Amino acid sequence: FEARAVVPFLAARNGGNVYTANGAKDYGVGVVAGAAYERPDIALRVALTYSSEISHALSTVETTAAGAATTTTNVDTPQSVNLDFQTGVAANTLLFGSLRWVDWSAFRVAPANYGVITGGGAYANDVVTYNIGLGRKFNENWSGAVTLGYEKENGGFASNLGPTDGNVSIGLGGTYTNGPIKITGGVRYIKIGNANTTLNAASGLAAGNFSGNKAIAAGIKVGYSF
Repeated sequence: FEARAVVPFLAARNGGNVYTANGAKDYGVGVVAGAAYERPDIALRVALTYSSEISHALSTVETTAAGAATTTTNVDTPQSVNLDFQTGVAANTLLFGSLRWVDWSAFRVAPANYGVITGGGAYANDVVTYNIGLGRKFNENWSGAVTLGYEKENGGFASNLGPTDGNVSIGLGGTYTNGPIKITGGVRYIKIGNANTTLNAASGLAAGNFSGNKAIAAGIKVGYSF
């Protein structure tokens, strides 16, 4: 884990200087545990996976109105739980989906002087992400899938370091199989929820507004079995 930030709009609270922070890379160890249940006759599979939080302590150089100072930033990446499922609904047709909970309310990125200037750096709410999809095998070589994703908007102020609030998405994917070769590709369009940020939550005043944002994600995987 490492962190770099430049926050120009903190200048008014930082003696006219742009605030910067550079956190040195740090390593941590966590635990992943899970269990799964399967019924191959109906293509049923349900899997539950837990990932623990991972603690980091980053040596951080912050630039403020008083100049550069080295501080320690303690960050715990959040714990999460994933529930994944799939089941056959017709010949060569698969319904699948997932539910992911992340303990974002326990996640805070606030270098010492950044916290003094803004009082912020924390995420107010946990996040649950829902995905559902339908897959279809067309023939021995080709199959495809469509997926829908959703995260609800929580409202209030978002973190200055993560100014998003919910999203909706749609994705398309395809797989080509030929003997031991399997190639899978996909693309997803994501409409990112609007968010307001603040320098002082108690004031109820927004410092930044983020709207009309979107993202496109694409990936490809090539596998060979032997």
